Amino acid sequence: MPKLYACISSPSASADMPLLLAAAREFAYAIETADDGVLFDVSGLDRLIGGPEKIREKIVEFMRANEISGGVGVAETPDAARMLARAGDAIEGSADEVFRKLPLTELDIERDTLRVFHDLGLRRIEDLLAIPRAELVGRYGIEFERVIRSAERRDPVPIRPNVRETSAVWIYELDMPVEDFEQLVFLLNHGLEKIFARADRVGMSTDRVALAFDLDKKPPREYDIRAAFPTLERPFWLKLITLRISADPPEAAIRSLRAEAHFTPPRPDQKGLYAVSRPTPESLQLTLAKLKKLVGSENVGTPRLVDQRVERPFELDAAGFPLGVERASPSERSVIAFTYYEPPLAADVLAREGRLVYLSTRHFRGRVAEYSGVWRGNSRWWDRPWRTQEWDVEIENGGLYRLAKAGKEWFIVGEYD
Repeated sequence: MPKLYACISSPSASADMPLLLAAAREFAYAIETADDGVLFDVSGLDRLIGGPEKIREKIVEFMRANEISGGVGVAETPDAARMLARAGDAIEGSADEVFRKLPLTELDIERDTLRVFHDLGLRRIEDLLAIPRAELVGRYGIEFERVIRSAERRDPVPIRPNVRETSAVWIYELDMPVEDFEQLVFLLNHGLEKIFARADRVGMSTDRVALAFDLDKKPPREYDIRAAFPTLERPFWLKLITLRISADPPEAAIRSLRAEAHFTPPRPDQKGLYAVSRPTPESLQLTLAKLKKLVGSENVGTPRLVDQRVERPFELDAAGFPLGVERASPSERSVIAFTYYEPPLAADVLAREGRLVYLSTRHFRGRVAEYSGVWRGNSRWWDRPWRTQEWDVEIENGGLYRLAKAGKEWFIVGEYD
């Protein structure tokens, strides 16, 4: 497939660069910025729009509609596209005619050589192309081949994209404020379709969508909605967003919507005959969102250990997600899980000569094979006094449990898995 490049050149490129980039992003994802404008790869658009002239017309049409100034050039090489863009509409005719009439100063030719060409009456690219290649190379050396290839629009040097999108934004202004967010779901669906298409076009996905509502007579409201995995499934995101906002709705009518998808590499997807059957990540994430709506977001999250000897030495991270590991490497430290009983399980304990001998509950009983302790169960002595003692006990032919004593009562706090 032949390559095609487009360039937008502007004398005020440094000030207008955000506008020039916005125009380039409408037609390409591989974009290179320069001092006088932007260069981008439009290869393949000829199948959708037409030849170079049609592509140029589309770019010019978009720029006029958005009040963006600058010259536009479309050609088979980056250098030719730059030259045509700098020429703008100063020379009339087709792109081929315009390029051939460009002055030799557009080519990378030394000043002394340009002066000689001018004295010989060689002022335009078409004048240089009329001279046999062998004579030019013989007179000015093999390095002049680069100038000839540029004049013949055969320069193979590709562009070097230095602009990489990290997010896509969609904004919609409402004609009148809307009280109920659910009435705007169809609009948000359209917005997500546009920004997800932008992410897919550059080979990216997203695990974070930021929403912002401009409210009527109230400060703006923002929501940062994250998934445990990157996905571009719009139905999943719409359900997740709806659950989040219904649990904490905005305080006033909505006047405008803003959605931004932050790009991230897509997750690997491996499915096949021998794949393990399990719930999809999307369904698990939605279940988690429904639980947060039912019991409150502060009561659902990922447990995180705290470095304290307290009754329950962990806290819930409502915004965090567990990192699933199928198999730990030998170098990784083994991790043991602990299940808390709610409520704690009452126990009878037999002790002899200061040692734990036998333990009995309504669910299990047995001789104590090993145990460790005793530990105080509260390190926050400034909040409440020490009053709980704890042991880790192993029951013969049984499990490993956390045993606690408060006053004269014994109970099982939980079990090690």
